[in-house]
Amino acid sequence: MAEPKANYLGAYLSWVMDSYDLGAVVITSAVLGKLFFPTLGILGAALPIVFTVVSRPLGAFLFGYLADLKGRRITLLITVLGYSLSIGLTGLLPTYEEVGITASVALVALRVIQGIFIGGDVSTSFVLAMESVRSRRGLLSGVMQGGTLVGFVLVDALFTYLAKTTNIVDTWRYVFFIGALPAALALLIRLRVIEPEVYLKEGRTAPVLSGLRPLWQTLLVMIGFWIMIYSGPQFMAVYLGTYLTLKPEVYGGLILAMNAIGILAMALSGFLSDYIGRKWMAVAGTVVSLMGAWLLYGSVLEINYSVPLFGFLVNLPSAVTPAYLSERFKTFSRATGVGFSYNGAFLVAGFSQVYISLLSKYLILPYSAFTVFGMGALLAVIGLILGPETLRASELRV
Repeated sequence: MAEPKANYLGAYLSWVMDSYDLGAVVITSAVLGKLFFPTLGILGAALPIVFTVVSRPLGAFLFGYLADLKGRRITLLITVLGYSLSIGLTGLLPTYEEVGITASVALVALRVIQGIFIGGDVSTSFVLAMESVRSRRGLLSGVMQGGTLVGFVLVDALFTYLAKTTNIVDTWRYVFFIGALPAALALLIRLRVIEPEVYLKEGRTAPVLSGLRPLWQTLLVMIGFWIMIYSGPQFMAVYLGTYLTLKPEVYGGLILAMNAIGILAMALSGFLSDYIGRKWMAVAGTVVSLMGAWLLYGSVLEINYSVPLFGFLVNLPSAVTPAYLSERFKTFSRATGVGFSYNGAFLVAGFSQVYISLLSKYLILPYSAFTVFGMGALLAVIGLILGPETLRASELRV
C-alpha cells in the first residue's frame, strides 16, 4: 500500500485504537469511581477521566518535539506500545475494597501514564494523516477526528453488552483487557508507514520552537472545544449514571447512540469545511451545539431524544481540528504545535468536570454542566474569530 493511503490508514487506525483506550475510562467512570474512590461521589467518578487528560500536554510536547526532530513514524511506534501497555495493566488492578488507598494511587498512576502516551499519539497521528493527503483535507479531517467516536462506539458497545449480560462491577476489567489487543493491528499498519514527503522536504529546516507563534490562538480554540466536550459527551456517563441513576445497560446504550451519530456529524462538518472554510464551519457548529446542550441539560426534550441529538450537534465544531491545526503550523514545528494545541488545552479543560462538581454547590447539576459548556463555547468562538481562515491561508501545502 503506497503512501499517502498507508499513512492515512495507519494514522486513522492508530487514533481509533487510542480513542478506544480513552473511551474505556470514560464509559467505566461511574464504575471506577465506586471501586477506587468510593467516598467521593460524583467527584470520584470524574477523577479517572481528569487524571487521564491532564497529563496529555506533557506527552504532546515530548512526543511532538520528538516527531519534529526524528520523524513521525518512529514516534508513532513508541506511542502505540505505551498506551497499549497502560490500558492492559489497568485491568489487573485490585480495588479499594481489596487493598485500600494503594488501589486509588495505582489507578491514578496508570491514568497519568495513559494520558502521556495518548497526548503523544495525537501529535503524530493527526500530523501524519494531514501531511499525507493532497485533496479533500477537510472531509478527511472529519473522518480522522470521527475515529475518536469509532473507538468510543466500540468500547461503548462492549460495555453495554457486558452490562446487559453480566454484573459490570465484576466484568469491567474485560473492557481494559480487550483494549490492549487491537493495538497490535495498529502496530502492524504502522510498520507500513513512511515519512510524508512534505516532512522530508521541509522538516528540520529551522528550530522547532521558532514556529510556534500561532500557539496562543490555537490553544484558546482548543480550550473552548475541550471544555464543551468534557462538560458534554464525556460527562454523560457521570450525568446519566451517577446523577440520573440510570442503569449501566440504559445509559450505555444512550452513549453508544450519541457517539455513533457523532461520526456522521464529523464527516459532514469536514465535508462542508472544504467549501465554507474551517473557521466558519467551527463557529457555526459551536453555536448549534450550545443549543443542543440546552435541550439536554434544560430537560427541554426527553432524554432518549436529547442525548442522540446532542451527539450530532456537539461534534460539528471539533471535526475540523486535524486540518485546522495542521494548517496553522509550519512543517518543522507542526507535530509540536498540533499536539500541544490539542492537548495543552487540557491544563484548563481537563478539570471541566471538577468545575461542574464545584458549581453544583450553587446550581443543580444540569445547570452547572450547561454553564461550564457555555463558557467553553464562548472561548472557542473568540479564539476562532481571532485566527485566520486556514482553507485559504494554510501553512500546509502538499
